[in-house]
Amino acid sequence: MKTFIRLTPLFLLIFLIASCSKSREVAYIPTAEEGLRVGVLLSLSGTGFSSGEASRASLEIARQDILNYFSATGINQNLTLYIVDTKTDTAEALRQIKGFYEKGIRLVIGPYSSAELAAIREFANSRNMLAVSPSSVAVSLAIPGDNIFRFVSCDLIQGKAMAKMLTDDKIKMVVPIIRDDVWGKDLLTATQTEFVKSGGAVHPAIKYNPAVTDFSLALTQLDDAVSSVLKMYDPNDVAVYLASFAEGAIILGNAKKFTGLNNVYWYGSSAFAENTAVISDTNAALFAYTHGLPCPIFGLDDAAKSIWQPLRDRIQSQIGRQPDVYALTAYDALWVIVKAMIAAGNGASIEKIKNAFIAESNTYFGATGRTLLDTNGDRAIGNYDFWAVKRDSVNFSWKTIARYNSADGSLIRFKP
Repeated sequence: MKTFIRLTPLFLLIFLIASCSKSREVAYIPTAEEGLRVGVLLSLSGTGFSSGEASRASLEIARQDILNYFSATGINQNLTLYIVDTKTDTAEALRQIKGFYEKGIRLVIGPYSSAELAAIREFANSRNMLAVSPSSVAVSLAIPGDNIFRFVSCDLIQGKAMAKMLTDDKIKMVVPIIRDDVWGKDLLTATQTEFVKSGGAVHPAIKYNPAVTDFSLALTQLDDAVSSVLKMYDPNDVAVYLASFAEGAIILGNAKKFTGLNNVYWYGSSAFAENTAVISDTNAALFAYTHGLPCPIFGLDDAAKSIWQPLRDRIQSQIGRQPDVYALTAYDALWVIVKAMIAAGNGASIEKIKNAFIAESNTYFGATGRTLLDTNGDRAIGNYDFWAVKRDSVNFSWKTIARYNSADGSLIRFKP
């Protein structure tokens, strides 16, 4: 892990309160007890709870590691995290970031989902706030010049990874069922574009409202679509593509009731990989296990294993399970934000902190490897690991089964 540059003693960091006009900024001076302040938007409930729980643990670990670093290097500074629950809800995410603004907090980690990020984007930009999402991947949010940064690559790479897996598995027709939100639609477009390029076909998607809890209608529509497709294709050539959050466990748990859905392979997406909801539901876990369901997610860098392995173990000791990769990107995000605040110096404007954040991101090497950003403020490089539900003599668990290399487009399958 790269070491920090030599730092000069830091007194009080001055935050800026932006007015509605970007041309005027009023300095906000935190108390000595508050010190550096970062707001955190986490999905501690709702369909993103699995990632939110792990990210909270990782951020609390990161805060303590940073305070230990301050102590070891003689920096008289405090770091306070203001962690709130967005409930994986767009309106709640907007309400919470407005609360941060009223408290004078201008630097934010989160939110979890692309739909939430889209909901807060305009407010963050107009109020000179900087938000770093550890998990948003929607292609439509890859926008240059705004105050939104993402520590994972956008879904263009995930689309290529999934298309490669599908074609390698000799799938010819995909029937999608997706969340009817910005993430679900963007991901489907990215995946469909790549799969069609490789000669595959995609049935019109079954879309569901993310707020619903009864999926009987969506499953009936999906089964009708699959049954229709099976009149023209061999079952081994057909797959259901599921783009969901934790609600996917309900979908899987009920899919066994439908003949068509039982007769084809299933594939998942990044928001479902390593999700605890599926392995907590015996019916969902069994269906996932018997129907494949490989789910791609931003992969860890082997070159950083000496950093992420002990960190993952520390998080696991707190939450009782292995965290997803977004807990580790959140850990790195906090380190880079703190480094940027220190580098920008006392009284720095958000624009100066933003420039420092870009510079720090482009040189930082942490738990998830290099955090180099592209021109849109998204992670520029990264591979995708495929996870699937496996079973031993006692339990179901998520295991890595393959890796997609974005540099050369190859797919490497791991031995069981």
